[in-house]
Amino acid sequence: MLHAVILAGGLGSRLWPASCNARPKHLLAFEPSQSLLQATLERLAGFVPLEQQWIVTSQLQFHQIADSIPHVDMQHILSEPVPRNTAASIGWAAVKLRHVDPEATMIVLPADHIIKPTSVFCETLQCAANIANHSPETLVTLGITPTFPATTYGYIERGTPLEASTYRVLRFCEKPKQDIAETFFQSGEFYWNAGIFAWKATTILERLRSFEPDIGVWLDTIAQSLGTPIETRVTNEAFHSMKSLSIDYAVMERAKEIVVVEATFDWNDVGTWSALDRLYADQKDASGNLAISSPMLAIDSTGCTVRCDDSEHLVALVGLHDVVVIQTAEATLIARKDQEESVRHIALELKKQKRDQWL
Repeated sequence: MLHAVILAGGLGSRLWPASCNARPKHLLAFEPSQSLLQATLERLAGFVPLEQQWIVTSQLQFHQIADSIPHVDMQHILSEPVPRNTAASIGWAAVKLRHVDPEATMIVLPADHIIKPTSVFCETLQCAANIANHSPETLVTLGITPTFPATTYGYIERGTPLEASTYRVLRFCEKPKQDIAETFFQSGEFYWNAGIFAWKATTILERLRSFEPDIGVWLDTIAQSLGTPIETRVTNEAFHSMKSLSIDYAVMERAKEIVVVEATFDWNDVGTWSALDRLYADQKDASGNLAISSPMLAIDSTGCTVRCDDSEHLVALVGLHDVVVIQTAEATLIARKDQEESVRHIALELKKQKRDQWL
C-alpha cells in the first residue's frame, strides 16, 4: 500500500521570531485559516487515505501537533525522543511502516511547503510511486524547475532521460554560491531539491544499513522491539545513540539507482522571509515594498517586506532598502534581505545566552 510520511519536527529558525518553540514553522499560517501542516494534510486527502498518513515530529512538539490536527490518529504521530535529522526520522518511519505493511511504499514530504495545484501535485506523486513500485530497488525524488539562481536550495543534476519527465540522477549538489547557482540555472540541467521522495520502506532501510551501518543497527534494534513492552525504552536509547545526518548525505548523495521526476506544480519552500516576496508578489507597491497583515508607511524605501501579528500596528519605514521587518508579540526582527540565512544565528545566540523566553 501507499503511505505518506510527513516530516514536521524542525523549528524553522530562519523564520524567527514568528517560528519559535511555542509555534514552530509548520504550525504558522501563510494561507487563510490553515497552518502549513494542515494544508499538507489537506493536499494529500483523496490521494493517500488518512489511516495511511504518518507524521514524524519531536516530543517537544507532539501535543502542539496533535492539538492542531485532532482528526489524525495520535498513534500515527511519531514523536522522536531527540532530534537526529531526516535520516533517523525517515528510517524510523520506514521501520514502523514495514511492521504494519511489509510491502509499504513511502511518499516522504516536508510539512512546510506551499504547493498548487493539488491535482498536479498528486499526479506527480503517483508517477513517483509507480516507479518505486515497478522498480523496487529505485529511489525516486522530485525535482523543481528553478525559476531563479537560488543559493538557499540544494540542486539535482539530471542525466539520461527515461519516461516522460523522468531522468536518471547524476548527482546531488549542496547549496551553491551565487556564481555556481547562476551556472546551474543557465544550464537547464538542474532541479531544485524539494526533499520529496518515493521508495519502498524495505529499500530505504537497506540503503541506510549499507551506507550508515551505525544507524542501520539502531533501526534494526527498534524494529525488533516493536509491539513489545520495551519499545519505548529501546526507541529512546536508539535515538540518543544515532548519528544526526540528513537523508541526502546519508543516502541520496551515495546511492546509484536514483530517478528524478520533474515537477510541474507551483512550489514554494517557506524557508526564509524572502519567500513572502514570491508568495505575495502581486501585493507589492510601486516601490516593491510588501506589507502583510498590517499597515505600512514607506518613505524613500524600496524592496522592503513587513509582517506583523498585530493588524493595527503601523510600521513606518524611512530610507530603507531590501530590509525585512517581522513583528510578533514577543520580539521584532529587522534584517537585510541579503543576510536572511544569518537569521538562524539569533536563535543560537539566544540559547547560548540562556534567554529562552524569546526562543
